Amino acid sequence: MELTEVVQITFVAFFAIIVYFMSPPKEDYIAVGDYYYQTFDNDAAQKKYELAYYESPTNYASLLRLVRIHNDNGRIHLHKDVLSELEYKKSIVFADTLVHYYPDSAASHFWYGLAKGSLIPFVGIREKITIGKDVKLHIQKSLERDSTFSYSYVVLAIFEREGAQLSWIEKGIVRVVFGENFSGSLATSEQYLKTALRYDSSNTFAYYELFWTYKAMENKPMAVSSLQEVIKRVPNNLREKQQQDEARKYLAELNSPSQAN
Repeated sequence: MELTEVVQITFVAFFAIIVYFMSPPKEDYIAVGDYYYQTFDNDAAQKKYELAYYESPTNYASLLRLVRIHNDNGRIHLHKDVLSELEYKKSIVFADTLVHYYPDSAASHFWYGLAKGSLIPFVGIREKITIGKDVKLHIQKSLERDSTFSYSYVVLAIFEREGAQLSWIEKGIVRVVFGENFSGSLATSEQYLKTALRYDSSNTFAYYELFWTYKAMENKPMAVSSLQEVIKRVPNNLREKQQQDEARKYLAELNSPSQAN
């Protein structure tokens, strides 16, 4: 190889190195955020998702993750401090944008329904009914777009269980005062959750809600079994870890001498 060729190759390589360090590859905010999310660092994950959102405010992946992480944070702070309601409201803002730009996505409607429904503990009875109707509408839209979307069945199951546990007086008040019929079935709740698991056997939220449904049915063996399913699975994020901690607590309570049959 001639000296001039060596000089040319060296110059090109040197120039390429300078360009590389002047313009390093753009960070994949979503991928890095997902890493933090899966290692239980929600604060770091949220910052990366926000950077991805600022880069592209209508990007599906960043919108979905911001809905999810704010909803997770709302649940993590629930009954602990005032941050819960604030986080849920932030989740709704992103969910509204998500469903606006991606109305054909089953996940969009699911997350909108979940985000909206998460506000139910913070409002009065009339608004609870209004929100409930909106949630069911979007969950139905989710299943119309993908009948195998596991998480939507979990939400339907919760509605069935809560409706079933209303007293006849409460149902009467809702019907007479607000003109709404609100009822539910524990058996239907159970079936919805089994359907959720049929489509996604790794859905720990379905097992967790099965615990509550079986508890309402006074079926202790199945309630215990459901909690054990939650506990034996490796949590994928901070929300699932919290749910697993709660499952251990409830299992200990069920197995305590005072709960013995």
